[in-house]
Amino acid sequence: MSAEKNQAEKKPLRAKKKWEEWYDVYYSTAPQQDVRFYVELARNSGGPVLEIGVGTGRIAIPTARAGIDVTGIDLHAPMLQRAAEKAGKKQPGHGNLRLVEADMRNMNLGQRYPIVTIPANTLLLADNQEDQIRTLQTAAAHLHPDGRLAFDVFIPDPAALAQSQPEPLVWAETAHPDTGNRVVISAISAADAATQINRETQIFEEFDHQGRLAGRAELDVTIRYLFPAEVHALVEQAGLAVEQVFGGFDRSKPSHHSEEFVYLCRTATA
Repeated sequence: MSAEKNQAEKKPLRAKKKWEEWYDVYYSTAPQQDVRFYVELARNSGGPVLEIGVGTGRIAIPTARAGIDVTGIDLHAPMLQRAAEKAGKKQPGHGNLRLVEADMRNMNLGQRYPIVTIPANTLLLADNQEDQIRTLQTAAAHLHPDGRLAFDVFIPDPAALAQSQPEPLVWAETAHPDTGNRVVISAISAADAATQINRETQIFEEFDHQGRLAGRAELDVTIRYLFPAEVHALVEQAGLAVEQVFGGFDRSKPSHHSEEFVYLCRTATA
């Protein structure tokens, strides 16, 4: 723990260059159940909502369009610029969307919220245990006394993680949301079971309508994955308590078939 802490103090959390150009392409391959889940959670709370790791607004924009005020933070300014462009001018009936460049480990927005969310496995981007606790503590510090923190993490498969993928493996094809071109997404990955670190390089190859390569990018992603028992321990160390755990965004019960767990937490004294 102390070694991780010393390393965390020396190493800033780095924004991922160029992800703003491919973020929407990447998430075009994903189901949208998480968007519906978080928008419904925001509606039920009445808002405002703090979203940590807002990206290009995939969840925050629909939430604001549902009439809920949203503050979205991200470490990467170009990602926020892209979100602002997508959101466009505020329309009647829409909530306000405030976008802030900030570090999820130590931000202080001077406001408390009934709902704070950390969607899309964003907690795992804090790639050591100390930073994951700090992120949860910072989220807790922005909660109303009776507020709730919601976040999701995928369930690691130890057998799959033990098999490094040194050569690109195609895992998805999709249409580019701006150009309509075909995009092939592949990945190279390597996991370290001792540190729970998984390093991936996501490779995007865009082909025009004649099949010619129109664009290519290699983007690195490093995460520290979590097993359910450790999630509970980190939540407690952050001064929170797990109130509910779902086995997916359909609010099903957790099971060994679940691919992700969704946590709803409150302050430990609430």
